[in-house]
Amino acid sequence: MGLPEERGRTGSREREEAGARIRVQSWSPPPEISRSAHVPSLQRYRELHRRSVEQPREFWGDIAKEFYWKTSCPGPFVQYNFDVTKGKIFIEWMKGATTNICYNVLDRIVHEKKLGDKVAFYW
Repeated sequence: MGLPEERGRTGSREREEAGARIRVQSWSPPPEISRSAHVPSLQRYRELHRRSVEQPREFWGDIAKEFYWKTSCPGPFVQYNFDVTKGKIFIEWMKGATTNICYNVLDRIVHEKKLGDKVAFYW
């Protein structure tokens, strides 16, 4: 994998922050890491980000489908008000839905991928 200076640099740019010029550099991960990554490239990240901003209900709805839900959302997926002239500022995502996040991030994966007999961590 190597240190950033040992890999091909993706980009370098300067920006102004608090009156000072700051040089920002970025590096691409090695191809073997990118191939198996959930978000394999900066381009894909930008596509996902754009969709999350332009179509938040659909984007987050698709993400929610990847989880186990004990009870699904009984009402609207998302409700919000950011306009103080229309009342209290609020945002509610999946109000009334319940899940077990520990089950989603560990137990479900162990079960689905049949990893129960594998050692997860050696101390």
